[in-house]
Amino acid sequence: MKLLNAIIDNGIRDFHPAYFAMIMATGIVSIAFEAIGFPAIAKTLFGINLLFYPAFCGLLAARGMIFWPKLLADFRTLRRALLFLTFVVGTNTIGMQLIYFYQATGLAMLLWSTALVSWFGCIYFITHCFFAIRDKPIYEIVNGVTLLLVVSTTSVSLLGIRLLDSMGINEAYAYCVVGGFWLTGFVLYLIIITMLIYRMFFRQFEIAEWDAPYWICMGAAAIITLAGSEFIIRMPEWENIRMVVMKMTVFIWFLGTLWIPYLLLMDIRKFIRVNAATSTPLWIKMLPWSRLAFGKQHYAYDPPAWSRVFPMGMYTASTLFLGQAAGIEYLAIISQYWGWFALLIWFLTFMGMLRAVIHTIRLPTSKQYD
Repeated sequence: MKLLNAIIDNGIRDFHPAYFAMIMATGIVSIAFEAIGFPAIAKTLFGINLLFYPAFCGLLAARGMIFWPKLLADFRTLRRALLFLTFVVGTNTIGMQLIYFYQATGLAMLLWSTALVSWFGCIYFITHCFFAIRDKPIYEIVNGVTLLLVVSTTSVSLLGIRLLDSMGINEAYAYCVVGGFWLTGFVLYLIIITMLIYRMFFRQFEIAEWDAPYWICMGAAAIITLAGSEFIIRMPEWENIRMVVMKMTVFIWFLGTLWIPYLLLMDIRKFIRVNAATSTPLWIKMLPWSRLAFGKQHYAYDPPAWSRVFPMGMYTASTLFLGQAAGIEYLAIISQYWGWFALLIWFLTFMGMLRAVIHTIRLPTSKQYD
């Protein structure tokens, strides 16, 4: 009975929407490894997604039925409402995998429709939250999680492009619709990233404020790059539009690439600074991200940690597909080396998640992650 109560309390009542970022991360790493020629790894990751995605959907549905007031309260809190966009992206990512591995266009279309409706619902609550906050300047409100607006919007476009290609639809209006989502994501990125740059580099920004969702500064640019590359490869022969999309895609990929050294440096700084009272163990200095899976005092996993893995996997896939679209072969080399690093971080984060789930089930009360 205690175990059942722990599962209900910790697994359902406090189910964190950021767990869908695990679906996002696993899916895009899977797609990336399929593209670079490691189908065994890709299909293994796909199998993991097929196991966890319905489980997470079931937990979210159960939370809505049993703890509706608490779920509604999350939608009325800006940071939590933004995190529900991971469901949109995760659903679209599963749809992409279904097309890649099984050409299951019908099921992918159902998932795309579900994600689209969910996107509109999340945008409604997020807009309401933004208007409700009047006592802070906008640059203090935005953070890495805010960029999920960009990622979710672009993910609708990304799966939409694949669906149009799979169904053989070449009508201009259809490409204009999915292209509109891509363009919206592009513009949103420039707006939000400008405010983030101001906050992070021109205002006081402490290392304690740093967390995994800031990796979406690169990940949002990467998914725009991937969707733009898919447009270039799959859209009908509209040469003028293709050239414009190409220039915009290369530009946004370059911006995303510029973020990587800073993101790595901040991650290393955050992980090696365990606390002021203890010295940093050698194993953390050798691989700072090992804290995601190992240690007792130094264990550092939380559900938003998946927000680090998704951008890493997305950069792998986007760089590879941009190389194909632009005919730049050496980009494939970058993708392969970076891809193995992304897979390592995925593994450490996955181990940390399993450890956290086991720990949560055993405890009578849960730890909240905001």
